Amino acid sequence: MANLKALREKVKNITDYSPELQQFNDQLDELINDAYYCIWTMKRWNFASELNFLRFHVDITATTDLENAATTAVYLAVTRGERKVTLSAGIDRLHDPDIWEGQPIEIDTMEYTISKVLSVTELLLTEAYKGTTYTLAGKYTGWKIKKRFYDLPENCLELLYLGHRDYPYTSVTGSQNPYGKSTAILPRREEDLDLRVDYENSYAEAYITTPTIDIPPAENIKLEETETAGNFVTGKHYEICWAFVKDGKVGGLSEPKVYTIANNNKGIKVSFLGWDDLVIQADTYNTADKVATQWEGYRKVVYWNKNFDQNTGERKGLPCWLAVTKGGGTRNSSAYLEVAISPDTSAFQEILNINQLDNGSKRYIEIDGIHQQIRPYPRVNGFDFEVVQIKDGGGTITTFHDYVREGIMRIYKKPQDLLLSTDVPQMPYEFHQLIVYKALEDIYLKLGQQQLATTYERKYLKEITVLAKRYVDKVDQRVRRGQFHFAHSRPTYDGTTLRRLP
Repeated sequence: MANLKALREKVKNITDYSPELQQFNDQLDELINDAYYCIWTMKRWNFASELNFLRFHVDITATTDLENAATTAVYLAVTRGERKVTLSAGIDRLHDPDIWEGQPIEIDTMEYTISKVLSVTELLLTEAYKGTTYTLAGKYTGWKIKKRFYDLPENCLELLYLGHRDYPYTSVTGSQNPYGKSTAILPRREEDLDLRVDYENSYAEAYITTPTIDIPPAENIKLEETETAGNFVTGKHYEICWAFVKDGKVGGLSEPKVYTIANNNKGIKVSFLGWDDLVIQADTYNTADKVATQWEGYRKVVYWNKNFDQNTGERKGLPCWLAVTKGGGTRNSSAYLEVAISPDTSAFQEILNINQLDNGSKRYIEIDGIHQQIRPYPRVNGFDFEVVQIKDGGGTITTFHDYVREGIMRIYKKPQDLLLSTDVPQMPYEFHQLIVYKALEDIYLKLGQQQLATTYERKYLKEITVLAKRYVDKVDQRVRRGQFHFAHSRPTYDGTTLRRLP
């Protein structure tokens, strides 16, 4: 098994050039990663797939998901020409705004998009409400929050399969057509079919790919000492950057900067700036805001470089960015590794506890802020079980309820960057040499040594052929027992002969 350090040393040995310069090592690591990605994306390898669960969420209505068991219904209040929606009681599932921001809410038979979840009792719409004014005293219950769009995992390059493996199976006179798999429909085909956007059912029969969501990159950053007491040690160096988070989706990283701790028992104050050095901070909502103002809903998350020497203030390789956590409670508490996310209205974030820079926190995935979404068809509005989560150790949620139906998906994943010396390629170890061959081809092309470049290109192509024979993902082979339907009437078959029954 070859890690990044071993791959780097192999390249140096073959080229007979091994200067101990960090800049040279970084350039070599970049070439190795480029070679790694080239191999990864050449074919659809079976080792590049990953199984995930996709939780489908049922609608939130006036009579579901109540925090107060004594409450019989939640009433909605909204004023014509304003964007704030107020609820008479807390809705438990709104504790997790990432699920519901960007989703539609139906009020007075019209749909609006949720821009921001302020609390379990308050929402902001992306545009001003155009319907009838409702007060809490009017006890309006004709509202509904729908989960229409679902984010694919951050490391997803392509969705290969989505289905309900627990789809009800009935057997009367014969066997029923297996239809747990959700069929992919291209957007153009979906438009041609003119499928109902608001069609709902207990299970999804298909899914439609929607346009990607682009989260803008963060820009500038300012680091300084906090006035509040912390536990950082004088003389230590830290490399810091930040990124936007909207609807749970992370954007590109800002320009990183290094800060040196000047005084004991202090922390690091991270200010969020634009290229013009002006603070990036969302405005507090007021009734005059007819549309979402700039940066509304754009929360911030801070990252620190793990691959950085805190004693010398120098990088030890390509940057490996980890999210700053809350760092509260004990190490086994839920809040300890929970990512610290600043509100959109915050101009800065303070890092006071050294425990917030934990080696086990979430690593940043280089996706440039581009996120994929799908829309299940029909919209899933049924659930199998209730999820209850209780937080401790400084968590803000005491009880979290959710009602979900679980689907399973297989994705073609993006490989994890080789950043640390101990990082290992996520491919069969006997073919790690392929990365070396490809990197050497690129190096010799860069140096203008065409003959050596051709030599390693041939080695690379020969090994790729062997790899493809063993690990190329084959097209699924199965008996198709009928055509895809959107209706509920499906053909049935004799369980012995597989003949279609009338």
